[in-house]
Amino acid sequence: MNIKALTRIILLCPQGLLSRSLLASTLSILGLMMSVAPRWSNFSLNCVFTKAVYAQESLTDKVVTPEEVTKYAFSVLEIENLRTEVYREIKNEFQKRSPGVSVPPIICNEKSSVNTLPKNIKVIAVSYCNQAKEIIERKNLTVSRFNQITQLQRKDRTWQEKIQAELIRIQKQKTVN
Repeated sequence: MNIKALTRIILLCPQGLLSRSLLASTLSILGLMMSVAPRWSNFSLNCVFTKAVYAQESLTDKVVTPEEVTKYAFSVLEIENLRTEVYREIKNEFQKRSPGVSVPPIICNEKSSVNTLPKNIKVIAVSYCNQAKEIIERKNLTVSRFNQITQLQRKDRTWQEKIQAELIRIQKQKTVN
């Protein structure tokens, strides 16, 4: 299939466009939770990712249940809403201090990425990290399990599709109610 045909299909299928947008948003928040943080350039729309590596249990040690997929999807949606608000707030604070300076990567489980921030921005970032953790735990997941599922869906297209389908189902359900 050529690029022009694919583009027409995407334009004609708003659900496809919605799911791709949702996937991009989801991957952003998942990336942050997995220690992969986007760094936006003010001069382009390109995004550079930095990554911290840490040891985890093998992803095959535990099977993800349908219930966990649902909990994970609800967590992702709630965290993404929070992340968007917090990013905007932090960006505004950086612009007040130094116009044109981009927001550095903020990685919740890397204290050095938070400790180097100015005090008022550090308070916002720490609050975000704590709230994200609370969201995950309120959905009856642990942060490590959330990260395991994130890793799994990044490595396995089938799980990625299952999670994406659940995200779409939840969003449709919210628009109906």
